[in-house]
Amino acid sequence: MTGSSADSAAPMRPPIGRFRRMAFLALAAILSLVIGFTFVVVTTLTIGIWLTDPGYAETNPVVDLGFFALGALVIGSGVGVQLRAPERNIAGLQQAIIGSLALTVAGLLGDRVEPFAGGLVILIAAVVLAALHPMRGEFFKRGPGVNPRLAALTILVAAPAAGYAANMLDLSRQAGPSCFVGQCARGDRFAEMAALAGAIVLIAWLTLWRTRGWRVPARSVAAAAIVVGLASIALPDVPGAVGTVWGAVTVTWGIAFVVAAERGP
Repeated sequence: MTGSSADSAAPMRPPIGRFRRMAFLALAAILSLVIGFTFVVVTTLTIGIWLTDPGYAETNPVVDLGFFALGALVIGSGVGVQLRAPERNIAGLQQAIIGSLALTVAGLLGDRVEPFAGGLVILIAAVVLAALHPMRGEFFKRGPGVNPRLAALTILVAAPAAGYAANMLDLSRQAGPSCFVGQCARGDRFAEMAALAGAIVLIAWLTLWRTRGWRVPARSVAAAAIVVGLASIALPDVPGAVGTVWGAVTVTWGIAFVVAAERGP
């Protein structure tokens, strides 16, 4: 194989049934619109509440932006990219499944019913999408080889991310009873931040294998890290923030990761 990356290849579109392709695109569009809209509205609403009432204790802009970044990982860049040339973007669907699985597991371990149920619903929908995907035969195939720079950066972030996720899960379990419809947002946000930390590491690991469309996950995890890092620098002392120093480290890591992805094969 020649060229700089797997996602630059121009695959032949496999012959699939018209109904299957229509069903795939319809489900991808519904997930992108409905779940994406939910993440945007909830994030906007809760940040708006915090800005008008800084003493609001249920959420804060750091965890709200983390919640939005998680939604962008799963739906925006993972599922939404399938609406344009899905044959070139199998990695985006792999990313969506990893992100929704991370949310499901974090909800379970954090004893939060809403993240668990929401993650499970999205995970099931993403698995159905994988079954309908035009390139489903490539779902478990590796790309042309490991990118050593991305491997080093992924290993570097794994331990801090695991420590942060464990702390968030502990806060989640201590946040009181769990419930639905955003009434227990404080504990839910901690579980979602744990899911985001896990998703960043796992999706970064996915990019090492350079499956078709791998630069979408690479850019996504870099953007998520930069968003959380900048929010933590701006509000270093709120629950869920990583602090000023670690915020700067997180931003630097995100920039380094996307640069390594864009420059290397």
